Amino acid sequence: MFDKVKNFYNSKVKSSNKQQPQTVVRADQVEAQQQKIREQERRRAEEEYRQQHPEQVIQENLSVFDEKTNKLKKKLNIAIITIFGLIVLVFLILFFI
Repeated sequence: MFDKVKNFYNSKVKSSNKQQPQTVVRADQVEAQQQKIREQERRRAEEEYRQQHPEQVIQENLSVFDEKTNKLKKKLNIAIITIFGLIVLVFLILFFI
């Protein structure tokens, strides 16, 4: 009979004395975890937006495509003008020498 009381007392006292010790976490680990949570939330929000506004996403993709093609057009124009200028320069050098 006293064993039951003893076991009950020990289980209550030990459980209250054995509280989980608080572990020390480095600040960079906390920041990394917070960054990970923010990244997951951002991805979830982007996916939700993509599902709600598909026409907006298509329009954004087209505008990005237009920007990229315009950049390539400018680079191509510069390359063509440079090559034409070099051809003219070589012709003038060969003609007058």
